[in-house]
Amino acid sequence: MTKTPSILLINPWITDFAAFDLWAKPLGLLLLAALLREAGIQVDFVDCLQRNDPQTLQHKDTVGGCNRPYGTGKYPRTLIDKPQVYADMPRNYYRYGIHPESLACKLESLPKPDLIWLTSIMTYWYPGVQQTIALIRKIFPHVPVWLGGIYARLCRHHAFITSGADRVVVDPLPQLAEEIEAQTGFRLTNKPHWNALQSLPIPALDLLPELAYAPLLTSWGCLYSCPYCASRKLQPKWERRSADAVYREIVQWHQDYGIKDFAFYDDALLLDAESTLRPALERVCREDLEVRFHTPNALHVRALSREWCHLLHAGGFTTMRLGLETGRSDQQKEWGNKVDTTMFFAAMQNLTAAGFSPRQIGVYLLAGLPGQSPQDVEDAITLVGSTGALPYLSEYSPVPGTAMWREVLATCPYDLVREPLYHNNSFFACRREDFTREDLAQLKRLARQARQAVANASGAASACGARVDRS
Repeated sequence: MTKTPSILLINPWITDFAAFDLWAKPLGLLLLAALLREAGIQVDFVDCLQRNDPQTLQHKDTVGGCNRPYGTGKYPRTLIDKPQVYADMPRNYYRYGIHPESLACKLESLPKPDLIWLTSIMTYWYPGVQQTIALIRKIFPHVPVWLGGIYARLCRHHAFITSGADRVVVDPLPQLAEEIEAQTGFRLTNKPHWNALQSLPIPALDLLPELAYAPLLTSWGCLYSCPYCASRKLQPKWERRSADAVYREIVQWHQDYGIKDFAFYDDALLLDAESTLRPALERVCREDLEVRFHTPNALHVRALSREWCHLLHAGGFTTMRLGLETGRSDQQKEWGNKVDTTMFFAAMQNLTAAGFSPRQIGVYLLAGLPGQSPQDVEDAITLVGSTGALPYLSEYSPVPGTAMWREVLATCPYDLVREPLYHNNSFFACRREDFTREDLAQLKRLARQARQAVANASGAASACGARVDRS
């Protein structure tokens, strides 16, 4: 009889100047865990980004995490030495997540696995991956370590030579099933379920040590090919789940675990969603579920019709993030042609008419792209502020494999191919004489001031309303 293998899945540390849990869970790893368990494999899970780990709080060199509204919060952090690449940056550099001693204890408490599998996210967070694997090697020196995730896929060669992993995994799910069988000698009983989004089980969120919110995915991929975005490279195929599957997942986490906050991870949540998301939300409304939905990945403003906005408001959407990117029409066309300013104004009118307050509506603006001037960004901040929404800057970070990556390689003085640390948006590798790091800092201050002005105006309006009510 074949022995049942065990696989240990690990969400590694983050190393950066700043990091925040804005509804960020390793959904790919948790989907993998669900598939493995469904196939009969023993799965253990360690989350190095656990926010409220008791053992971590005992260490004086670590600042503890904290909880914010709707399930978000701060990770614990430990001050560490900056990589030499960042030597001239006057900012502290941290390892975010649980203390190394806590990680060691968690690993030592587990039986020896047959395989250890880590995920990865930002390419410039790879030192956290390296450090996690180095500690794993001390506890389980002879267990093979596989590395997957975004960094592994976008910087495969770098990950292979520097991460410390035995294998860098970049293959699609059906092929991964074959590779797992070859590694473990165990026949997976659910291989047909590895073929499509529709057949995937619900992600194994129950493995998380803390569950203040649940990530949701209604679709894979995106219909657009924006030159700065790697979505199409990471997920070339566009797929959608059924409305029934989405609704059942919401109900399971809400009823069985008391989860009220859900964050959509879709890159194009409202596109082609009439037969998927819409029926699921209509059922949420009929059943009067007390849930809140959040959209950290941004909504396409072209889809925010009056009807959709009323449904989103009735269905419990609470944190709205929109993708405008720029107020210039020529840049809007050049950067994907998926939005224009007229669409944005119409979306804002529809959202406010549906009952959303300015404090709920944030708008992402890009800053520092090739060919973009500081004045372009300042004008966009002013445009967003004029609607009463909250402007948020997304500093440009060059992403391998995108159309804009090729343009950046021709002009950037830094070795973006050999050193992913240069991809860090805080480093701002694409700065230039007419768009400096100081320009970016000033624009971020302007965006914060604009958000504060909206908050002050909303507070004054609320106070005025309260006085009227009392009279």
